[in-house]
Amino acid sequence: MQRIFLKGIKGGTGATSMVANLSCVLKRSGSDVIAIDLDSKSDLGLHFGLPWKYSQGWSNVDNFEEALQHFHIDSDGIVFLPFGDKTTKTADIFNTVNNCNKLDYKNNTWLIFDCPAHIDITLYPLTKNDIVVEIVNCDAICHSLIYKKLQKLKQADNQWKHFFLVNRYNSASTLEFDLFSLWQSTLPLVAPFFINSDEVIKESTAYRNVALNCAPYSVANDDFETLAGWLVSKSAL
Repeated sequence: MQRIFLKGIKGGTGATSMVANLSCVLKRSGSDVIAIDLDSKSDLGLHFGLPWKYSQGWSNVDNFEEALQHFHIDSDGIVFLPFGDKTTKTADIFNTVNNCNKLDYKNNTWLIFDCPAHIDITLYPLTKNDIVVEIVNCDAICHSLIYKKLQKLKQADNQWKHFFLVNRYNSASTLEFDLFSLWQSTLPLVAPFFINSDEVIKESTAYRNVALNCAPYSVANDDFETLAGWLVSKSAL
C-alpha cells in the first residue's frame, strides 16, 4: 500500500478536486484506490457522485469499526470515506489516519488522504514511505507560504517524501510564468510539472464527477495522468 497525503498550502488551492481526479486516473490504471476525506468541509464525496444531502461519515461514529458502514464505492470502483458533519478534534483526524492501516487491501492499493489546509502536515503520523503533496497556486501568498514551510521542514525530523505541486496554472499569465520559473530554479521540492487551469474541472464538479469521465481527452486529464505516473515513480524510490 502507498499512502498519499494531499493538502493545500492554504485554502482554495483545489486539493479536493485533485484527490478525486488522481484517484480516478490511478483506478483506471488497474490499481485499487481508497480515498479518505479528512477535511470537515466534507466535499470529496461530491466528486464521486455522493448526493449533497448525504451528511454522514467517519466523524459521526464513535469508533472506526462503525465507520466501515460509511465507506462508498463510486461508478469507477473507487472506495471512499466521507468526513461527515460532526465537529472533531485534530487527534480524531490522526486516529482515523492510523485506523486506515487496519483496512483489508491489496499490495498495490493507493490510500489517498484529502487533508485540511489548516493542520500542519508535520503533525501527522507519517512514515518514511509516505508521500506528501502540498498544492500551491502561482501567486504571491503561496510564494511566501512555500518559503515558510521549507523553514519548518528543515526543523522537522521528517523522513517522508515531501513535494509542492502547482495547480490551476495559467500559462498566459506573466506573473505565474515568472513565479513557476523561479520555483523550478530555486526550490528542490517543487514538482517538475503543473496542473493547468481547465474549465472541465469546474464542469465535472457540477456534474458530481471527475474530468476523466466528463472530458477524457482534456488537458486536465493529461495533467492528472502525468501526476499519477510521477507518483508511481516516487513511490518506487
